[in-house]
Amino acid sequence: MSAKIFAEIDAAYTAFAQQEQLSGLAAGIVQDGRLVHVTTIGLADREAERAVGRETAFRIASMTKNMTALAILSLRDQGRLALDAPLAEYVPQFAKVRPATLDSRPVSVRDLLTHVAGFVTDDPWGDRVLGMTPAELDQLMATGQLFARPPGLAFEYSNLGYALLGRVLSNVSGEPYQAYMRRTFLEPLGMARTTFDALEASRHDFAWGYRLDDGAWSRERLEPDGEVGAMGGLATTVPDYARYVAFLLGAWPARDDAETGPVRRSSVRELALWTAPPFLPEAVEGRALAGSTAVGSAYGYGLMHSTDGLLGMRLHHSGGLPGYGSHVLMLPQRGWGVFAFANGTYAPMSRITLRVAEMLHAAADRPALAKPSAVLVRAVEAVVAAYGAGRIETAEPVLAVNLLLDTPVRFRNAELADLKRRLGDGRLERIEPIHALAGHFTMTCLRGRLRGTITLSPDASPGIQKLVLTGEPIAELVAVAETA
Repeated sequence: MSAKIFAEIDAAYTAFAQQEQLSGLAAGIVQDGRLVHVTTIGLADREAERAVGRETAFRIASMTKNMTALAILSLRDQGRLALDAPLAEYVPQFAKVRPATLDSRPVSVRDLLTHVAGFVTDDPWGDRVLGMTPAELDQLMATGQLFARPPGLAFEYSNLGYALLGRVLSNVSGEPYQAYMRRTFLEPLGMARTTFDALEASRHDFAWGYRLDDGAWSRERLEPDGEVGAMGGLATTVPDYARYVAFLLGAWPARDDAETGPVRRSSVRELALWTAPPFLPEAVEGRALAGSTAVGSAYGYGLMHSTDGLLGMRLHHSGGLPGYGSHVLMLPQRGWGVFAFANGTYAPMSRITLRVAEMLHAAADRPALAKPSAVLVRAVEAVVAAYGAGRIETAEPVLAVNLLLDTPVRFRNAELADLKRRLGDGRLERIEPIHALAGHFTMTCLRGRLRGTITLSPDASPGIQKLVLTGEPIAELVAVAETA
């Protein structure tokens, strides 16, 4: 990326901070495994007039959740817990919790990860009880009215659910949640300035949380670390958090390389799976994301996954506490991560991180196409040869058993003849793999383009089980261009 685009991004952050009346802001951009740009704006300490710096620590609230989820998966990977086991198996006190209805199934660990346990949404309340003691959490389980509905019926965001995951981690690992997180993630990744102890962090370069009421600034109460920290207790810096984002993004693409991270790559990718009912992005992020092209979003484990027509796969999560707002947005298919922290109560940072990602997209070169598998190349080349000959039989060695039974030879050859009449001779332009056993291809022809989609069979020698061909004559392409 050029210095020009980074200057434009800095200007966008500055305008956003002014618009939202933020005390201070710190943001980072990760590209291909490293921190490539940092933005700092405003004041970390208004009383002392201390500016936000590169190493200033902010609380990131619910952005903590995906690290908690990954810690649960690490114990699963070690064979120490099962995601679909009843929560009471790991938190015995929960066995005495009255179910939502007598016919409700038990709450599972997976239910907590995906916010489908049936608990009521508790953002304002949960934000003020970070310092809850173990005894107080026990008391809550014993006497609280936890359920809004039976488990497994709907997505409803619950900080309590992630607080209980912290108890699971403590009980199963045999050490306090915070100690397990430090040993598993913070130390291996070199996140030396990252901590759950906000009081300790505040003794160093720290962004105090502020609110603005009727033009007057006041400090928010600094909530202490406690039994609920697993849902949103982390305080971190831009360089530290960039290391974590780079670690997450390093799980893509799936490959044969040796594992190097504190948790295996497949478990990181598992965070992104849609494991809860889909919802509109604003259902969790607070408001609609300006400029969003998401056509579907759902919660995985501590991360939201949006299918985005412009940016591709988009993983994201916001964080909010009294005095703080934050957001992380990752584009695994591009190797990019954008994140921003502010010391303003519930600052809507998801609006600016998406805007920055779109700016990066507009400034970037077109991403290189993934390399197609050998079996996909073989199949495409056979179809190109069949097009040239006008006979599908020439591709028979790479056809799956079903293809010519589903659409007999005479119909396939008639289709090839019609395409050849309209488009003329052609050559292969490119292959765009969907994955190892499917892809799109484009042929440049005398009078237009031929586009094809191939899906291969799961045989020992994969053959073409599905073939879709579409002709785009020059006249049609010109008409589209003139109306654009």
